[in-house]
Amino acid sequence: MRTTPSRFRLKHASILVSILLCISQGLPLRAQAKKPNIVLLVLDQLRADQLHCYGNARPTSPNIDKLASHGALFTRFNTVTPWTSPSFGSLHTSLYPSRHGVTLFWKSSAMPLLNKDNPTLAENLQKAGYHTAAFVDNSLAGYPLTGSGFDEYYEESTRAVDITRRDNSGANTEYGDPYTTAHVLRWLKAISSDSKPFFLYVHFLEPHSPYDPPPQDDLFKFDAYPYLTNTGYDLVRGGLLRMAMMGDQKAIARLYQLYDGNIHLADRYVGQILDQLHALGLDEDTYILLTSDHGELLYSHPADFLTFDHRSLYDTALHIPLIVSGPGIPQGETIDALGSNIDTAPTILALAGAPPLSDAEGKSLLPLIHGQVSSINNYLFAEEDVEIPERSVRNNRYKLIRNLWDGDEQLFDMQEDPAELIDVANQHPEAVKELHNQLDAWMQTNEPSVAVQQRRWMIYTQPQKVVTVDDITTGGNFLISHRQSWHPDDRPESGDFDGACFWTEGGDGTRTAIWRGDNPLVGKYKVLVYFGHPDVGKLATNAIFKIVTAHSTKRVNVNFQRGAGQWNLLGVFDDPRFVELNNAANGIVIADAVRFERADE
Repeated sequence: MRTTPSRFRLKHASILVSILLCISQGLPLRAQAKKPNIVLLVLDQLRADQLHCYGNARPTSPNIDKLASHGALFTRFNTVTPWTSPSFGSLHTSLYPSRHGVTLFWKSSAMPLLNKDNPTLAENLQKAGYHTAAFVDNSLAGYPLTGSGFDEYYEESTRAVDITRRDNSGANTEYGDPYTTAHVLRWLKAISSDSKPFFLYVHFLEPHSPYDPPPQDDLFKFDAYPYLTNTGYDLVRGGLLRMAMMGDQKAIARLYQLYDGNIHLADRYVGQILDQLHALGLDEDTYILLTSDHGELLYSHPADFLTFDHRSLYDTALHIPLIVSGPGIPQGETIDALGSNIDTAPTILALAGAPPLSDAEGKSLLPLIHGQVSSINNYLFAEEDVEIPERSVRNNRYKLIRNLWDGDEQLFDMQEDPAELIDVANQHPEAVKELHNQLDAWMQTNEPSVAVQQRRWMIYTQPQKVVTVDDITTGGNFLISHRQSWHPDDRPESGDFDGACFWTEGGDGTRTAIWRGDNPLVGKYKVLVYFGHPDVGKLATNAIFKIVTAHSTKRVNVNFQRGAGQWNLLGVFDDPRFVELNNAANGIVIADAVRFERADE
């Protein structure tokens, strides 16, 4: 029969194509016999340098360390944006946030939806024959953002999207590492006998704040407030944050201890998943990747307003881990080349032998892992649109950060000053010029037009009828300078908003407080201030509030001896950016609460 030789030739041609594809992607040939499973573990808000395998002296991560010893660890791997939603959008699409469009916080009526024309990692794996399942603990990266392409999708405490084809006894009723891990372990056991390869995506909330690890993980405490934990921003539970905001170094030390404890907590549950893969005999045919969406500042820049949370483009917010382990991956490999989280999806698709994303901006890191090249990226870019819009670019030596509001640029020598504490722009004009031009070219390629940007912003900001910023309910929106010169007032009877505020003596105007929202405030807003009456001496009658908008700056004098315990109108402003108070006054000034209230409807 003539069909036999034809089929024989077709079969062997297919094998040859597979071998050539394998070689071109740097994949081991043995991995092509059967499609490998893929497990992607993402630990939310995990700063790379706080892992033991990344240099932390504390033994925060024994299981992650073991995973790293069995695979490749990227030492200079960065996210493209320092907070959850845009970072996960980039992880799943291999596009920068400016391209996929999710750059701002949203309200319930404006959930982020990636452009459906942009293919996602899970969609391509699904088309390549993978069973895809997701377990997600953070609604800021939940189903509307990351759900496309998953056969099964389970989302945190309030709802799990029921699109399952196997065990679906009900939605998760609780969230967090213990509950998510238990669900993942059951899922792995149920699917272990399937012949179809799987892509398992697990998004743990921990080590994200609040930092309140259980006793068995709170291992690193010493004399820095050992019995205090951080369980929120409010007055009762957020005492450590308020002390740290005023420059208390022991409070900052305790926050680092608690953060490391949260890492140890997450590491325990990562270990359970790794153990289950081994017990089920899946580990030999499974690639495991571990990474994060962003890091955490944790007061690493004392001279900067953005001292807590992760609203900046410093490396403490951008530098995240990437560990890749599995069949054919060199064990104990350390890779010092520049990598970006938009490279994650291309790398996974290459490992799976699946088609690449058609419009990906990232690249597969497999040639780096297998030593075929020494570099993939000459430059890394990052962007931030919340609070203060910034863009950054770095090469092997230097990093440039640009403030889009005023055009100011800072340059840091990442070899001599990895903590990014010394601006060396004046000393290295050629480096500034090179990175400035690279950033201009990147922005021209990626940034939307002004009209498109305004349309996007209106989608997110329109639901914001009222935005209230005060000193105890947020970590990065209210900020004070010369911290040790401020004093707390925590007496509910004082009439302060939510029962607390900060105050400082009148002086030369160097002590400031700033209030700003997360998203751009587009449109006309009333701006109001609230203050109580701390019993500390003569209150100022001429406190200066500066209201900065996209178009102008206005200063308004406030008499703190009048209007205590109520909202006081400063005026109506178009597109307000932030409100600033300074202490150039004839008495005590009070930093309490500011409200932006929409006035153009």
